[in-house]
Amino acid sequence: MTRNLPDPATDVPPDEEPTAVCAHCERPFRSVHARDLHVGEVHEAEATETERERYERVIETERDDLWLFHARTVVALGVVYSTTVILYMVVLGQFG
Repeated sequence: MTRNLPDPATDVPPDEEPTAVCAHCERPFRSVHARDLHVGEVHEAEATETERERYERVIETERDDLWLFHARTVVALGVVYSTTVILYMVVLGQFG
């Protein structure tokens, strides 16, 4: 059984006005960011030069956000590892 669930980033509830609409297929979006990604990925052949530029800017933003996520993850893992080692040393020092 396959369920077709809406994409929460692009699904617009019935009581909400869409922020952006695709000029090619008239699909509504909750954000301009999501619309620009959609146009660049789905309508690449028909996209205007302005739409391609917007897509490139959005892709660059996505890359920056992903890099920041990875950097935060590495820092968090380092903190967890360091804390574990220090706590292990303290426990061994008290009971050793």
